[in-house]
Amino acid sequence: MSQGLSMNIIEGQNAPWCIDCAGYFKENIAVQLLNDDIPQDAVDTIFGNAADILSQCPNPNDPIPNAKTGIVIGKVQSGKTSNFIALTALSFDNGYGVNIILGGTKNNLLDQNVQRIEGYYQSALTEKLVILNTRQNKSLLNAQRIRNFLAEGRKVIIIGLKRHNHINMIAEIFNDAALRDIPTLIIDDEGDQATLNTRINTEQMSSTYEAVIKLKEKLKHHCLVSITATPQANILIETWDKLSPDFGNLVYPGDEYCGLHEFHGENQDTLIRIISEDEPNLLDEDGVPDSFYDSLAAFFIGGALRKYRGDGKNHSMLIHPSQKKFDHKRVIDKVTAVVDDWQQKAKEIANGIDDMSFEPLNNLLKKSYDHFIFDSVKMPEYNELYPYVIECIKKCAPPHLCNSDEDASNNAKYYPYNIFVGGNMVERGITIKGLAVTYIMRRAKGKANVDNTEQRARWFGYKKKYLDVCRVYTTQTIKEDFSTIYEHEDDLWDSIERAQAKGLSFKEIPRIFILASKRLNLTRKNVARTERLNFSEWSKQDYLLSNSDAVTLNINKINALRDTYVDRLESRNYNGVNQHKMIKGLNYFDLCDNLLYLLDFPTSSHVDVNMFRKISEVLKKAQIAPEIDVMWIREKIGEQRTLRTDGQINQLFQGHNPNRASTTYYPGDGAMILPDRGHVMQLQIHMVKARNKPEMDFYAPALALYIPLEYAEQMDKIVGQI
Repeated sequence: MSQGLSMNIIEGQNAPWCIDCAGYFKENIAVQLLNDDIPQDAVDTIFGNAADILSQCPNPNDPIPNAKTGIVIGKVQSGKTSNFIALTALSFDNGYGVNIILGGTKNNLLDQNVQRIEGYYQSALTEKLVILNTRQNKSLLNAQRIRNFLAEGRKVIIIGLKRHNHINMIAEIFNDAALRDIPTLIIDDEGDQATLNTRINTEQMSSTYEAVIKLKEKLKHHCLVSITATPQANILIETWDKLSPDFGNLVYPGDEYCGLHEFHGENQDTLIRIISEDEPNLLDEDGVPDSFYDSLAAFFIGGALRKYRGDGKNHSMLIHPSQKKFDHKRVIDKVTAVVDDWQQKAKEIANGIDDMSFEPLNNLLKKSYDHFIFDSVKMPEYNELYPYVIECIKKCAPPHLCNSDEDASNNAKYYPYNIFVGGNMVERGITIKGLAVTYIMRRAKGKANVDNTEQRARWFGYKKKYLDVCRVYTTQTIKEDFSTIYEHEDDLWDSIERAQAKGLSFKEIPRIFILASKRLNLTRKNVARTERLNFSEWSKQDYLLSNSDAVTLNINKINALRDTYVDRLESRNYNGVNQHKMIKGLNYFDLCDNLLYLLDFPTSSHVDVNMFRKISEVLKKAQIAPEIDVMWIREKIGEQRTLRTDGQINQLFQGHNPNRASTTYYPGDGAMILPDRGHVMQLQIHMVKARNKPEMDFYAPALALYIPLEYAEQMDKIVGQI
């Protein structure tokens, strides 16, 4: 559960409206949050967050129909349920009649959402509120029943799976003309999963995405709010997409939260332990690797230490070997055999049986104890902790299988110490209480995706009170993945914060982010198109501007820049033909503001204002202070070029003369980089006339930009939207 949250807000197109934060539903949910041991100041913050979000949604009292899409971005395992429950409560108190919650893609996740929401709203059920779901209440999910509930003064929550048939079932209700006017809030839990279009490379829509779009189209007055900790896909889809956010909110976790910074920042060499590539694999048919024995010993030593300190809360371990159920069965059989053996030995010791076979296990436990001492964990003497270790082993549950075949959470509630083995089911939606030790080997073959990889970090959460006994056992590659993701996520949040500070809308945020590792993609290629941005060497304008008035304006702006720096003009001459002028050492960002952003470009040219803006963002993210030279090529005579049938310039640059001994030798336009200026950007301005287009009887500026290799190497870790 989240605690102590605070929020920043990025406004949408409409000004926020005032939110009533003292209504019936808010007061009921506040009581439930306090009953869950959340402090009053944290409860106040949660509702402040919800009010900020709701203020960006359409005002339900506005007579003009309005529809918007928003996104709420938190941290993995930071407790978003309490936040979206608070949002539903405030929406009801402020005029919304229906809430639709799309939660998960599997039945047990739907059941978990239903239980949680009913638990929060238990005091309001039947009298003021009806909670329905698409598995158990199909006979009530029709227009007549919903109209009746609303007519009785009751609000309605509909919880559905993120499957097209479940969403279509909900959408059919709103074929009713009266219900289409009811202000409705749609909450898309884990909003980067399933609902986005997964068929962008085809001319068709994925079925779940199409169902969501049709649902939105039926609702005249609504807002769809996506809630996620991994928003890469939502941000990188085309801004014209109906699920592209109009507004966005960052939800900051409380002080007790431990995430990327704590586990994968400066302390990673303490909290992360590497599974050696030389040892056997837990997935092998036979044998158990030493690293697994070490992790299990750390689990029991850490659990004993927590108990010794008076911390009687759940203590858990997660083993994440692969996504295959066959692998889960093999691993759980191995783990169960080891735990059974350790428990038998612990029971014999507890019963006073001096069994020499316990000595190897005791050595493992003592080795783990020494590791914690080495890591500066404050420990009692081993003999003093020893009885707690034995008790911890004895009371451990049989290892739980956690995949779509079985829901381990019900079985785990009967034990204080639990070990889970799972795959996809532990990646989203499942919260493992008291998770302290994680043994994770699973990684996608080849390139992995940032969003999917980060969702596997179940070891994040509110763990500061026992962080010193938390450990993650993983491979070197996975460790490096998360170090890269740490840098990337900081950059993503910084980008949103900068946009907020500048007053930009969410759609105006530059879709360019740091991602140093080439083993990672930002998100799935079937959802959003991205590319690693590399602007090395020359980018040349490939089309001429054909409007003479626009050309004249461009020339005037270029001449104004030249007049500003006329005292810094230098000449570069090669024979009597290639006579150039240049200005050295301008600031690239200033040049953009004073010239490049002000020019008109042909719509078909890849060299345009957007390219220069993208380069600016990349340079800033790479922390490069760019210097640039401006060169007017053959400034006295200009040049004529043939245009292809589609209008493209056949060849902008004049090439080099291969005869170096010739009196007319010229190294070529691409070589106009001074020997001592190879580390500096260069902008070339060519005055070009179309040789084969008599209707274009004028010279038009065509630009070329050079980026030196040393800049390109630093920029190579930047990935952006295509």
